[in-house]
Amino acid sequence: MPFAARTITCLLLAVTGCGQTATEGGFDAANPAARMYATEQAARAGDTSAIERIVEQLDSDDPATRWLAIRSLEHLTGRTNGYDYTDPPAERREAINRWRDDLATGRIVAEDAANG
Repeated sequence: MPFAARTITCLLLAVTGCGQTATEGGFDAANPAARMYATEQAARAGDTSAIERIVEQLDSDDPATRWLAIRSLEHLTGRTNGYDYTDPPAERREAINRWRDDLATGRIVAEDAANG
């Protein structure tokens, strides 16, 4: 299934029963569907400035949010850093720390979208 089709399916499942629309609030929204929408939009646009915010989504309690985050990061960077959204929390945390270390050391650069 193509990236966009999987994303739309995932978003539709997440939106069911939510009060705020999925397009409002971005990464800071209380609504998980809005955060997923922001993640999908960043990946679709190739917005590497959103990489740090997407890495934050890897720690979500929601498996659909985690799945979309790692697929988006893979789309943006070409890597997963060993992260699997179905792994137990301790293993996911280790992989998230690898993402954070890579960002902190410059192995992955979250570029300002306006600059490039």
